[in-house]
Formats: sequence, C-alpha cells, structure tokens
Amino acid sequence: MEIKVSHHYNADIDKVFKSFGDAETLAEKFAALGARNFKINQLSLSDASLELSMQREVPADAPKMLKKFLAEWNTLEQTESWTGQPGENYVGKFSVDIKGVPVTIQGRCDLKKTDTGCVNEVTVNIDCGIPLVGKKLAAFVAESSEGSMDAEYRYIKSVVEG
Repeated sequence: MEIKVSHHYNADIDKVFKSFGDAETLAEKFAALGARNFKINQLSLSDASLELSMQREVPADAPKMLKKFLAEWNTLEQTESWTGQPGENYVGKFSVDIKGVPVTIQGRCDLKKTDTGCVNEVTVNIDCGIPLVGKKLAAFVAESSEGSMDAEYRYIKSVVEG
C-alpha cells in the first residue's frame, strides 16, 4: 500500500530541514501528538545531512480483529537518513518498525525549494505479508500513518512559519 503526500511550507528550506533534526522540536512535537517515552538513539545533523534514529510509544485504537497484532500502546523505532544541497533540496529515506507488528514501513522524502518556501513530497510504502488479515492490518497502519504525518506536518509548519 502506497501513500503520497505533499507538505508545503512558507519557510526557508534550510530552516525546515534543520527542524527535522532538532532534538527539542522532535521531543515537543511527539509529546504534543500524544506519544510517550520518546528517546533519540542517534542524531547527527549538518548543513547537508541528517542521520536520525529514535523511538517512541504511540497509542492505537485498533479494531477488535486487529487487537491481536496491535496493543493499546506500541513502540515505534524510526530511522532517517538525509542528504542534500543547502538552499536547494534534500532527499531522505526512512523506515519505521512497529515492535511486534508484522508490518514493514519504508519511505522517501524529497524536500525541494519553491518560489514561496519549500515542499516536502513524501512517499510511504506499507506492507504486511500475513494472509487474509494482512491487508486490513496494512490499511489500518496506513490510515494511522496518514493521520500522524498530517499532524506532524501541521506541527512543524507552525514551528517554522510561526
């Protein structure tokens, strides 16, 4: 299952990029979005690159048929690797592992300069190899991911445009 979204910012591309790797912004963002036990395992940010590994617990209000796969709170481990040219564009690849959930989440971000700021074009692929309920589990995770991505976008937008 593939999700594609475009997040437009009326802010400088480098300011947006740096917000993706700012420890304080990350902690505040995930707290505001209802996550708990947020922890950064690795963070290396320069003008042209970002290496990030983090984890957090997020709530899931899963339908009854999926509760054997998803707990009330689930631990997510996320890694991101970005490279780019300051002032022009950045490309990021990421993966999210939901501990104990048989779903793979991988994606790509293309942060590009525009006339009014920048746009982050995000593509996420979510797969589950379990027969029968796998499609429903992937669809639930995709729907939850879309909601999370939108909330993260709105939060970052308020920070960089604020």
